[in-house]
Amino acid sequence: MRSGYTVYRPSNDQEWTDLARQLNGGRPNLLLGNLIDRLRGEGGAQSVLLERNYIDRDFSAAYSAFYSTLFRPYRKHCSRVHFFASDVSGVMADLAPPERVALLEGAQTSYLGNIVLRPLLHAPVSSAHISAASLASGPLQEVGVRSEFRCHVMGADLSVEAMPLTQQDTRIGACAQAVIWMSGRHFHNRFGAPWYSMPEITANALNPSDNIITRSLPAGSDFLTADNMIRALRSMGRHPVMYAPDYSPNGGEVWQSVNPRHVVSRYVDSGIPVILGMQQAGTAIGHAVVAVGFEREDNLDISALGPHPNAGDFLSRFLVNDDQRGSYCSLPLAGGPTPTYPFCFDNDVKYLMVALPEKVFVTAEVAELIALDFAKQVGAQRIPLALQVTGTGGNWDVDPSFYASLAAGQLVARTYLTYGWKYKARALRNSAPERLTRELMLTEFPRYVWVTEFSEPAQAAHPDPCQRLIRGHTVVDATGSRFWESVLVVDLPGLSVFWHCDPERPMAPASNAVRADQNAAPYFPKIRGSLDYSACQVPADA
Repeated sequence: MRSGYTVYRPSNDQEWTDLARQLNGGRPNLLLGNLIDRLRGEGGAQSVLLERNYIDRDFSAAYSAFYSTLFRPYRKHCSRVHFFASDVSGVMADLAPPERVALLEGAQTSYLGNIVLRPLLHAPVSSAHISAASLASGPLQEVGVRSEFRCHVMGADLSVEAMPLTQQDTRIGACAQAVIWMSGRHFHNRFGAPWYSMPEITANALNPSDNIITRSLPAGSDFLTADNMIRALRSMGRHPVMYAPDYSPNGGEVWQSVNPRHVVSRYVDSGIPVILGMQQAGTAIGHAVVAVGFEREDNLDISALGPHPNAGDFLSRFLVNDDQRGSYCSLPLAGGPTPTYPFCFDNDVKYLMVALPEKVFVTAEVAELIALDFAKQVGAQRIPLALQVTGTGGNWDVDPSFYASLAAGQLVARTYLTYGWKYKARALRNSAPERLTRELMLTEFPRYVWVTEFSEPAQAAHPDPCQRLIRGHTVVDATGSRFWESVLVVDLPGLSVFWHCDPERPMAPASNAVRADQNAAPYFPKIRGSLDYSACQVPADA
């Protein structure tokens, strides 16, 4: 079978609109139109390479499971559309094949991503992998949930850092299946988890079937319940955790046990997508989207922060993948909907769903509570602990103002999940004190750890991540338990405490090692996607 290729170079609004319609058989489609508009406007797209007769694994699965069984015939071949912020029309010139491949691969730096279009006029977008850097490029924006997706076209190898998007096919699924697919595809690409098609997700969600789901045919095509979604995520090898508001005495709903902003912030900062169940007041039908990033508040008044502030308090919006509206949409946290997005997080969020890795048994909010508690305990005992190892005759009292802020709950906590080896690699490359790094060099960590960083509000509010210097941190075993010893490291100004278990005495309590000196200098926080801090410089007056 031969592939067909065409390069388009739309030069005005009408030509871009016409192209969006042409790609969907002459009909407009809101999602496809939004994606192309943003690729052109924010991404600076200049040329489009259309790849015909593309065999899409996802649509092939849907075709086999459903469309091939219908009386009306459907094509099973798709098309794939590639977007570039440069002119790639030269690839269609009469050049030798190696030259054409080199020309296309030479456009890698301007590659904005691709959209796979299935032959369904009502739901054309099978998948989209759009550059996070192109559509979330603001200085205060960060897409925390992303990975590298590679594709091959005309013999060229191209890649894009993205969070996958799909459009719900209303014949066989709803937004619930779409958000599970997006989360699952990220897990597959980023962590090597199994690959699941939309029909497989629906089948797993409906096993066992509930009577309410059979109100539509095929079952589950109108909606899934929260229980159905949990079943699907568990079948994918994840440990889903659901958060919902509490019921107040007057019959309303209020978030009391957890702060939903903090919950989403912690997991997205960990690179874990969070499913948000949204529903506007007075409406009967809700909608599900996936939180994949955030936008920080500009000029935040730090004097208005409450006790025990969290990194989530510094955010103004979440970036969400919405199967009806596009990639990296800006969801306001407060103030109501905006002209560009119809939901508001504080007003409309009804539940949160987080699919944790199978070896994580401590949730983010529990890890942060443990971290704060142990940090305060170490802070309260810091002088006798330090004097055990310094022998300074009672003269050790490093940075008392920091410890006063810690005890008063005035420091900003940032908690995220990471691999144990990755935490260690970052710490050894950081400007952290030698008392910490010497001990870490010889310490083994579990597969997953929760890290809680502590910083002063003024530094946490800095727009430059390299300048959000931290004053200390704790490490909690994410594979452990909240009921017994899970803290591994507490590092505070001038003092580090480590807990070690003895593999030869598994039932014995952990032993601790204390290291102390006069070093109270701040050091770098985790910076997404980087193990090397060479691009950062500690300011001279820090």
